[in-house]
Amino acid sequence: VGEVVSFQVHLESNISEIFSSPYDEWFHNLTENLLYVFYVIICILGLVGNGMTIYLLAFSIKRNSFTTFILNLSIADFGVLTSLIMKEILWTVLTLGKGNGIVETFRLFFSELFLFTYSASQFLLTAISLDRCVAVLFPLWHRCHRPPYLPTLVCDLIWILSFPLPAVHFILQEIREFESLLWLYLLIVNGLLCTSLMVVSTVTLLIHMRSKLQLNQRKLLTVILLALLFFLLFSLPMDVFCVIQYFGSSNSLLVDIGIGCAIINSSINPLLYFLVGRKKRGKDQPRASLKLALQRVFKDEQDSAEEQQTTEENIL
Repeated sequence: VGEVVSFQVHLESNISEIFSSPYDEWFHNLTENLLYVFYVIICILGLVGNGMTIYLLAFSIKRNSFTTFILNLSIADFGVLTSLIMKEILWTVLTLGKGNGIVETFRLFFSELFLFTYSASQFLLTAISLDRCVAVLFPLWHRCHRPPYLPTLVCDLIWILSFPLPAVHFILQEIREFESLLWLYLLIVNGLLCTSLMVVSTVTLLIHMRSKLQLNQRKLLTVILLALLFFLLFSLPMDVFCVIQYFGSSNSLLVDIGIGCAIINSSINPLLYFLVGRKKRGKDQPRASLKLALQRVFKDEQDSAEEQQTTEENIL
């Protein structure tokens, strides 16, 4: 009986090899290459969009407390896309056998840069969502008593707190010990804490979205809600990947999906700013630019502050 069973297993394995060898491998390689081409195109578009957003918010549009958050978020997303595309380029060089120790060092550097900027992006979006919740729940305090330097201070703290994570990851990767603690940290801080705060903020903003008091901030709240919803959707594969890595297993397909979702999430925000901020174009009207779209989205913050100041002066 044992010989019959072993013969059947051997026969089935041979049959599977016969029917799956050339075609499955060719189809897998084709799918993988098409996926990489798609990721590269999204990366390039995201780099252009975030680069234009950074330039406009830094040099062409009047700065306010909220655009400080958006500027730092665009810088973090630009870093995510840059690190991923450079990492893939260096990995391709290594697989072709043309790399050396310097190429491997740069590949590790861009891996840590991805971890740094991805965490900063998630923390910044959490801070943005909490800031908007405070704005809709406590509008008087938000306008009258919030320190004007608070957004800059929060952004600086986020960048500082995001830096130890890649440093610890690099050390753990070198000594090959306790590396699972990194994935536990990512799961607890990034996956559970930030995601929970974003879910609560999203629900709060949705409830207050139809309030008459928030009509003058409709475009701004729409952009934030869309950014939060897309982030919650596209961060899920990366959180699942952290769980799998923590328990000591890995899945290449899930890794590709997680990286692809991170690329899309870091590329989509400039498109959201443009789509929400643009106006319907008539026959004789020129096309809307990203600068005009950003001004329409973020002028709500300025107009609201001016209205609040006028109201206070009238009361006094």
